[in-house]
Amino acid sequence: MSLLPPNATPAERALESAMLADIDLSAVGTLWDPATCPADVLPFLAWGLSITHWDTDWNEAEKRAAVADAIPFHKIKGTRAAVEQVLARFHPLLSLTEWWQTDPPRAPHTFEVRAPADIGATFLTPETAEAIIRDVAAAKPLRAHFDFVQVLEAQAGLYMAAGGMTGTMYRSDYTTMIDTSRDWSLVLQTEDGEPILTEDGLDYLEDE
Repeated sequence: MSLLPPNATPAERALESAMLADIDLSAVGTLWDPATCPADVLPFLAWGLSITHWDTDWNEAEKRAAVADAIPFHKIKGTRAAVEQVLARFHPLLSLTEWWQTDPPRAPHTFEVRAPADIGATFLTPETAEAIIRDVAAAKPLRAHFDFVQVLEAQAGLYMAAGGMTGTMYRSDYTTMIDTSRDWSLVLQTEDGEPILTEDGLDYLEDE
């Protein structure tokens, strides 16, 4: 006998039938646990937890670790700590420099993501750079804007000598910054300041 009213929807009646059936629902709780969730269901669990940095090429252990870190990461999202965690996930040499840490100071609420030259061209491919920019944009404070730059630091030794005098070594230090960031003024944004992704999620929409 049904307890539903006469105007119950088909979905409600189907749900009632399922609840009356002898179905073991004990396994449902395991689906929300990254340690016990079946491997083929992990992408859906990642979607449910709003993980933005999912990579289908990860092995099972990496996928479970990403799902397990989702809630702790959301607790710090929008802070410097969240951005630094994103950078550490890509490479330990990536660093963050805020506007007040430069000389002279930059515009307020801006920062730079810096990649040293010795990070290696095999790592810093255009695809990796785009992934770093995408994940930093998702983790940063909404009001903040940033540039992604590659910093070239070199040291040169100059040896000068004259007859009858000992040689004197002078060291000249210089830093060259190669700006490889995109022109963010052309990227379309939401009302909250978030960049708008293309339909395939691999790039950002730009104002033509």
